[in-house]
Amino acid sequence: MIQTYLDMKKIQPERSETVRLAPRTNGEANRLSFEDRSVHDWYRFVLSFPPHLVRTYLNRFGVTGKQRVLDPFCGTGTTIVECKKLGILSQGIEANTFTAFASMVKSDWGVDPAGLANHAARIVEIAEEKIESDKIDMELSADAEKILLRGSISQKPLKKVLALLSALNEARSPAFRNHEFLALAKTLVFTASNLNFGPEVGIGKIKADAPVLLSWLEDIRTMRQDILKLKDRASIASQIFQTDSRDAVSELEPGSINAVITSPPYPNEKDYTRTTRLESVILGFINNGKELQSLKRRLIRSNTRNIYKGDADDAYIAGFPEISMLADRIEARRVELNKTSGFERLYAKVTKQYFGGMARHLANLRQALAPGACLAYVVGDQASFFRIMIRTGELLSQIAVSLGYELIGIDLFRTRLSTATRSQLREEVVLLRWPAEWIKLKSHKNRYVQIIERIFLSHYTEGAEEIFFEREEIVKIARESGISLPKNLGDIIYSFRYRAPLPDSIRDKAPEGRVWVIRPAGRSRYCFAAVMPVKIVPNPALTETKIPDSTPGIVGMYSLSDEQALLAILRYNRLVDILTGVACYSLQNHLRAYVRGIGQVETDEIYVGVDKRGAHYVFPIQAKGGSDKLSIIQLEQDFAVCAAKFPNLACNAIAAQFMKDNLIALFIFEKGDSEIRLLNEKHYRLVPAAEISKQELLTYRSRLPGIDP
Repeated sequence: MIQTYLDMKKIQPERSETVRLAPRTNGEANRLSFEDRSVHDWYRFVLSFPPHLVRTYLNRFGVTGKQRVLDPFCGTGTTIVECKKLGILSQGIEANTFTAFASMVKSDWGVDPAGLANHAARIVEIAEEKIESDKIDMELSADAEKILLRGSISQKPLKKVLALLSALNEARSPAFRNHEFLALAKTLVFTASNLNFGPEVGIGKIKADAPVLLSWLEDIRTMRQDILKLKDRASIASQIFQTDSRDAVSELEPGSINAVITSPPYPNEKDYTRTTRLESVILGFINNGKELQSLKRRLIRSNTRNIYKGDADDAYIAGFPEISMLADRIEARRVELNKTSGFERLYAKVTKQYFGGMARHLANLRQALAPGACLAYVVGDQASFFRIMIRTGELLSQIAVSLGYELIGIDLFRTRLSTATRSQLREEVVLLRWPAEWIKLKSHKNRYVQIIERIFLSHYTEGAEEIFFEREEIVKIARESGISLPKNLGDIIYSFRYRAPLPDSIRDKAPEGRVWVIRPAGRSRYCFAAVMPVKIVPNPALTETKIPDSTPGIVGMYSLSDEQALLAILRYNRLVDILTGVACYSLQNHLRAYVRGIGQVETDEIYVGVDKRGAHYVFPIQAKGGSDKLSIIQLEQDFAVCAAKFPNLACNAIAAQFMKDNLIALFIFEKGDSEIRLLNEKHYRLVPAAEISKQELLTYRSRLPGIDP
């Protein structure tokens, strides 16, 4: 049996901690009657996406043989192979020409094992004759030489590889060609070459010679043994599409995918095409720089070597200021360090293009997903860009939720030690579900979208900045269209105010530089208003302050991540007092009031307070948990309620948002003559008192009033 690549010490990965996923069950072991790794050893570069991880999530998702699994970044086919071994239909998408070829061959188990072995023996005889007679063309084209890493392979091993390649072309057999080529690719890289695989591909120990023919025959023998064990499953359908994963949905049947298990690239400075460069060039998959660039253009923009003029994937994350702020931090750090090289100038752009490309992929994937489909994306944190931390899993999950996916959770796969920062980076599995009630096919829209579109378009006139409509219109349109309404009609309006974006057909008609929002405009009356875009989202770069957690233990045990739990935590920990510097008291939850010109409104909670001068304040609180977004419209209503009910009290509106791991973002606003402005933003992390160090207390004490983060 050929050793795995780590056993051969060809790869030196960053040090990893123990994998945190559940161990395989006895049932899994019983289903597989041969060594798990053998079929993967035909060709596998990295072990960061091991076969048992695929089985873990196939089992967790309850995937059966009648369902179909997709790997949209299938690489050399780990997911495809595991599905086929378990009798599950599968499809893969891969933009890299060579790795798509490897996936296709690794999942082709219909070849005759005896015929493959006999033909391989004949090929070796022809290759030996060519080596002895020295009748081998040793010249690579100048274009091919330019795209190879200098010193990738020495002359004697190269001569043997080219002899084998020539023999394969001379005695070509359509039945065995692909398997023989894949074996040659593996021999070329892991026996003949001087390559060393670490965080990036480099040159290792120079080999004057290598046993190329013997190694190739051993690789063929491994294939033969595996195919003998797998031939009873050769008929299980699998399919590989060599195309761009961002737009590959056109290749897939609508609503046909029941599960997705994949590991896309991470945002870093790893050029993934270099990993397969040697075999791609020697075996003729890439012949020159133009073909290499064409390949790179089909890939997610994960590093500076595949950023091109005209890239526009960042448009897909225009509504995510967290990513823009992250890119701004990276660029600010570059300027601070006076880094001026061309690739360093692109770090910030890579960040936006990467997450934009993943958003584009997730958006286009939706129509191929069956209702209730489950998805697992293996991604990792990165600190490659000036040591600015990129929480890939967290950001990817937020993008997915904004596109209508449900977040099941984020599993810790493992941690690894960063070579740059010496800190532990998380590799995670982002788990998503495509909800059954969302858009099933491209031609079908959910009921909320149909209703809101018809209301808007029935009133819209060119250049309008306010469009009024009545609540009764929802019932009328639903009746005319045969749409079943929810019991709570207000949920349709609430959905587009706080949870889901308005349809493109509405957003596209906003005046330049403005966006549509829905405001209350009186009793049972609403208004589409074109306003300057304002989003209230926590700044990920903001320093956090630790606060001793005073939440009663039993409350912490049973609290949910919704607004009621957040309001309770604010009260128990007196966070409103800490934020404002005023002694505050909760006056009323869910204050409902009628405000002239607006209608019936509700405020999550009202606090009143008094400062050291004796001045009295009112603080309306808006709280959001889960994926709901804070809204400037709600703030407008909060100020209006306080102006009507507490006209003699100084008013500042407060918004609170759950972030993660007991981290809470608080915002405080004031209302001017014409607009609402943010006064301050604070991030408080609730921790046991023992976790606050003396050094942190000294740091907090040294912060100057008025400029603390």
